[in-house]
Amino acid sequence: MTHVHEKNLKILLVISYDFLNCELIIFFIMTDTWRVKLTQCNQAMPQCLISCFLGCIGIAIVQVQAFNKIDKPTTMPCICALACCCFGTGYNRKKLRHHYKIKGSYFIDCILYALPIYSCLAAQEYAEVIKRKEIRIESEPVVKFMIPPMLSPEPQPNPPYDRKSEADSDQKSSVSISDISLSGNVNEEVEVQIISPKEHTFADNDPLAYIEMYPLHYMQKETETSIEVENSMESYVDLIKPEIGILPLDGDNPNVYSFKIGYGPFSFLKGDPYYEAGPPPTYMTLEYLKTPKPTATKEILYGLEVHKNGGLICVDQEAISKQKGIIKEVIGSIIKNIASGLGAVSISLPVRIFEPRTAGERLIDKFSFATIFLNQAALLDNPVDRFKRVMAFAVSGLYLGARQEKPFNPLLGETVQCHFPDGTEVYVEHTSHNPPRDHFDVIGKGYRMWGYLELDGTLSFNTLTGEFRGNTFIYFNNSGQLVKFTQPKLKLGGMMTGDRTLNWEGEFEFKDQKSGLYGAIRIGDDKNKWALKKKKMRKDDFVGKIWEFNYAESKQVKALATVTGSWMKKFVAFGEKKEKIWQIDRDLPIRHIPVDIPLPSDWRYREDLIWLSKKNLDYASHWKGRIEARQRADRALRTERLKKK
Repeated sequence: MTHVHEKNLKILLVISYDFLNCELIIFFIMTDTWRVKLTQCNQAMPQCLISCFLGCIGIAIVQVQAFNKIDKPTTMPCICALACCCFGTGYNRKKLRHHYKIKGSYFIDCILYALPIYSCLAAQEYAEVIKRKEIRIESEPVVKFMIPPMLSPEPQPNPPYDRKSEADSDQKSSVSISDISLSGNVNEEVEVQIISPKEHTFADNDPLAYIEMYPLHYMQKETETSIEVENSMESYVDLIKPEIGILPLDGDNPNVYSFKIGYGPFSFLKGDPYYEAGPPPTYMTLEYLKTPKPTATKEILYGLEVHKNGGLICVDQEAISKQKGIIKEVIGSIIKNIASGLGAVSISLPVRIFEPRTAGERLIDKFSFATIFLNQAALLDNPVDRFKRVMAFAVSGLYLGARQEKPFNPLLGETVQCHFPDGTEVYVEHTSHNPPRDHFDVIGKGYRMWGYLELDGTLSFNTLTGEFRGNTFIYFNNSGQLVKFTQPKLKLGGMMTGDRTLNWEGEFEFKDQKSGLYGAIRIGDDKNKWALKKKKMRKDDFVGKIWEFNYAESKQVKALATVTGSWMKKFVAFGEKKEKIWQIDRDLPIRHIPVDIPLPSDWRYREDLIWLSKKNLDYASHWKGRIEARQRADRALRTERLKKK
């Protein structure tokens, strides 16, 4: 699987559950089965299917509303549910009357049969949504930050944060902590605010200043401690040591941070109590994080082989077996949760199908040829040649994003900081949770790349398609050339039956208004007839064009070059001369390296991800469920706050 929003899968599972749960009840009530001999059930069954399915859809509408409104029910879903149910039941009764030659009215059938039955069912679902909300609110842990009295005699509300005024401020902000005796009590904590001076400007020129709050468990000393945190990178580096949270705070288990405190120094679940079912883990060491990533094609595409029709096919039986039975397992979780009053909205995908990375960190894999092709482009004088290198860079990274395992969905505000061996800096931040959106900023030698990707996933019966909306901008310092391009779609086949396949499809679009250049690449077919000669294309083959373009009139002036190849093999440009710019068995990717001292919001501090990397699926599943519950609660608070404005 790839990084895709889980809502579509959950909706499918809810509908499947309702279909199985209500099928027999609806069949017996609406087909007058008690009046029909058992030998005639095969006549009534096909007629029942339409009303049965629409009935389940109607009930599911109310449940699905919980996914969109976070258990805030409204009247419209119930009205839609009744409309679907009335239509299905009335149609079914009409067929039965025709079969048994009984006179009647479609409208009366809806009133007498559909309306009473589904009014009760819809009302029950409506009430359960409210009940689930009340249960969740009552079960939410109370978040308490224990601050010594000498720091804050009285709780003071936080003033509204103005990003612009903060970004424009040149004054230093500091928090003094003095006369604090921590005498080894692990329950004493101090909250310190750090404002990182490193700002990032994205396509909308909106500076983002990072603000993080975290508990200083590691300051547990018997002597009095005094720390002043200034708005400077030097103080930040002195305070945030790389070894924080790597060693246990108490106990002898090297994998468990604490058996008394419920969360680690940089946890998303600050303030949570300790749970024996999921203690906080020690953080991953720099040695583990900096384990060299594979550069050989066979290692990168482990468990995947070239399909006979193009693209990739999964042959890793271990990965396939992990993904088998997921729908059955999640349906069982839905039934269990609804029976306990929690509702289908609280289900969580099994951690066994995930890899211990987040989508934001895996996004950088596709940048692994930046230090090759973009560095080359920055040194060239011809804008068309630079344009070709940008196109080659966009295509060459696709195979690095081809994985069957699903990454963790990033948390809102989660960040990634890393660099390439030549000093190129990379920053990623998850800026939106619904829809999932990642902003990125890459500062290289002679160029800068920024933009965002917004994932929209659609699930059909046997295919999962991920559409990556958004734009990537690459600016070359010396020439001032700015190239903007889009991304193709990622398609996974065989989700239910057949071979498990993976392929990129659709089009890239490249624009450079300053130089008057326009380019496009299409994967999988040549319906635009761009190829220099006709040939049968495989699913991974592509063909594209580069034109001189008049943007004022939105008109192509003339063709400058043709590009062909495969996202699994090569990128070749035909213009004044033939250039084989990228070849998979010749050009090795250069992989990114995580920084030693990241922001406290870094992906490496995710407890569910850490426990998965430590091979403890039970603890990972426990933390994943808690983190998702906190995200839903936080989103509900933000929604409520917006309504009050």
